This record gives sequence, structure tokens and C-alpha cells, in this order.
Amino acid sequence: MVQAQRKPTTVGDVLLYEYLEPTGLRINDLAEMLQVHRNTVSKLLNNNSKLTTDMAFRLAKAFDTSVDFWLNLQTNLDVWEIQNDPRTQVEISRIITLKEMLERKTRAA
Repeated sequence: MVQAQRKPTTVGDVLLYEYLEPTGLRINDLAEMLQVHRNTVSKLLNNNSKLTTDMAFRLAKAFDTSVDFWLNLQTNLDVWEIQNDPRTQVEISRIITLKEMLERKTRAA
């Protein structure tokens, strides 16, 4: 049995608590820095949208970090959400492996 882990930190939370609040930046400031619409930044900050690869590059440039830093935050969250979604786990449990499919085809032949 997989031990429950806490939900990983979101990109929005990292942006808010590690970058915006300590520096006094506002959503409009970050949007201007990233050359995107303020709604795009707002959705990301409020965890209403997922990080895109394009946005990861923008954030990496703006904050002198790596693209992987931002992408790993999103990937860790995505994996956690799948692992902790019972409906998705049921769907995954129904997936037929390559080995099983080949065995079925061999038996049917």
C-alpha cells in the first residue's frame, strides 16, 4: 500500500510565497515581466491553470532559475493528483499490458 503523502506545492504557491510577497510584486507586475496577460498570471497564481512549457521558460528567465525547476513542480503535482484520484486509479487498473495483449492474441490464433 502506498503511504499517503501531502499534496506537493503548486507553481502558484511558489510564485506567491517565494517571489511575489517577498518582493512586493503584484499580478500586473509579473504579467508585464513575463509579457503575458494578467489573467494568465492570475489563473496560475490561483491554481486555476497548469503550468505550460512556454510559461516555465518565461518564469525561468524572469527569476533566473531553471526551466526544470518549474516543470518539476508541475509534474510532481500532476503525478500526486493521479495517484490520489480513486476514479483514475480504477481506470488505470483496467489497462491491458502489452504482455497480456500478446498472450491474448497468441491464444486466439
